[in-house]
Amino acid sequence: MQHQTLFMKCKLLILNLSVSLLLIGTLPTTLIASETESSNNTPPQDPVFARINDKTIYFSEFMDIFRGAIRFKYYHGEVPKAELIEFQKQVGSDIIKQILLRDEAIKMGLKPDLEKISKGIDEYEKKYRNDPREKAGSEAKRAKMTELLKQKDLYDQIKNKIRDVPIPNTKSVFDFYTNTPEKFTEPKRTWLSVILFSVPPSSVNEVWLDAKKMASQLKFRILEGENFEEFARELSGHPSAVNGGDLGYLHDGVLDDVAMEAVSNLKINDLSEPVRVLEGFILLRVNGIQPAKLKPFEEVKERAADLLFRQLQDDTWENYQKHLIESADIEVNEELYAASDNEK
Repeated sequence: MQHQTLFMKCKLLILNLSVSLLLIGTLPTTLIASETESSNNTPPQDPVFARINDKTIYFSEFMDIFRGAIRFKYYHGEVPKAELIEFQKQVGSDIIKQILLRDEAIKMGLKPDLEKISKGIDEYEKKYRNDPREKAGSEAKRAKMTELLKQKDLYDQIKNKIRDVPIPNTKSVFDFYTNTPEKFTEPKRTWLSVILFSVPPSSVNEVWLDAKKMASQLKFRILEGENFEEFARELSGHPSAVNGGDLGYLHDGVLDDVAMEAVSNLKINDLSEPVRVLEGFILLRVNGIQPAKLKPFEEVKERAADLLFRQLQDDTWENYQKHLIESADIEVNEELYAASDNEK
């Protein structure tokens, strides 16, 4: 059987500007190639980039899609040198995956919803009917858009079909809850109070040293029995001063790393050393600690069921695509990845 040529130039369509990404989230599912009839226009010097079963992709076709992927992902239209080869491989892998998925959809007897597609294009043309840029070559644009939306519709159909898995039962949900406690554990929280000794960012080093010295002196006075809350109300430049410096319970990560490290090993009623932050120096006091706590199953079972169901859908879809790739006859000339660096 002759290899069919996949002319992908100008066959790119941004089909879905969501965060739904193929593979590891690098190349969007929006890059769908449209299959055409074999052509004799491919120049003989155009090397073969890949063969997927009975189909051939030429290097020029890969580059058309690769350039589109660069424009989509990289704002300045240039791939950082360190990421180039890996990004090329991801684009190539995604092209292969899309071709295999399209072929499988056709084998399953799936057909594009032409009525839905036509209606969508009608609405698009109505919205932009007064735009002169849209009027030029409108028939050709409509034909191209129709073909691309057919590919998108087939992709959506096969994805929905494969992801249509049974809803997990209660035992499966409970096992998932038991085996992944980190998903249902409320993290440790620390109840803190703060006194901020404000320092304008442009201050000279001497001002910063004075603020640190003041914080150290105040820490000593508090340890000797003077009232933390009164000092906070009188001296602190933090908004919490009106509440005696009370910040309430905070999860790890709410404060900056330096501040959290300063209190990480403190016990209740301990004071931190003076900590330099953007706004000046701070003293922190630990008022209470709530350890990490696994939430009861009854409290989280609906969320657990939803998480498990989505994981089963994702796993089924990923395994299906993996099986397609492993079962296909695929040859990729990876030497051309380096060559494409010179073709951008």
